[in-house]
Amino acid sequence: METKDKLWVALDTNKSRALEIARAIGKAKLDIVRGVKVNRLIDEEVFRKDGEVRLLDILATECSLPIWVDIKLNDVDRTVAGRIAPYVKSGLVNYITIMAKGGIDMMKAAVDAGGSTVNMIAVTELTSLDEDEINLLSGHPSKASVINLSRLAVHAGVKYLVCSGQELLAVRKRFELAGLNPFIPAVSPRFAQKTGPDQKRTMDIVEVLQRGAEAVIVGSLIVGDDVKDPVGIIEKIAQEIEEAEVVSSK
Repeated sequence: METKDKLWVALDTNKSRALEIARAIGKAKLDIVRGVKVNRLIDEEVFRKDGEVRLLDILATECSLPIWVDIKLNDVDRTVAGRIAPYVKSGLVNYITIMAKGGIDMMKAAVDAGGSTVNMIAVTELTSLDEDEINLLSGHPSKASVINLSRLAVHAGVKYLVCSGQELLAVRKRFELAGLNPFIPAVSPRFAQKTGPDQKRTMDIVEVLQRGAEAVIVGSLIVGDDVKDPVGIIEKIAQEIEEAEVVSSK
């Protein structure tokens, strides 16, 4: 199976370790790596002291990696557009997450604010929620909720989507959602079978890619404090994908 651009590395760790890992990935030139995703490090960057290294600058220049800022925006249209504007102006960010539950108008405002520079990724149902929680919060089973939210994203002009691997096949079977490119979190390789403890709707990487995922997102398995060789882990993931048979998602 093809491996190029199939892996987002979630840098869910402290800044110094995140930069160390990102530099190692950049130096290794692993074509499986699509880019890096930053979440809580953005908060750390906001309160960065004068003289400290600038996270996004280093990731974009020294590491030469596309950057996904995972801030899951969900607010008034104008507020969301205003929060996106500095990232666009910086020229350092390639993707930003917005919550599909914010509605069509909010997502459309985000898409317009991103323009041709920053792609929006619509998050549907968080993978930290189990089936009962989704049903309670949305009033629908997870697959129905994800399909509905995906339709809103399409109407807003969003091209990228986050859902769990468990809903992926349902999304891929809907002709009206054919233009969406799903990025799937809560996944693990077969050699490790390890996801974060807060993940509920999980699946293994090979099966998710066989179901038609654009790319997968892996964090703790690569960046965890106990991991000695992050690049080696990524290479093992690539090998596992390469050795897997291509299976139609139809």
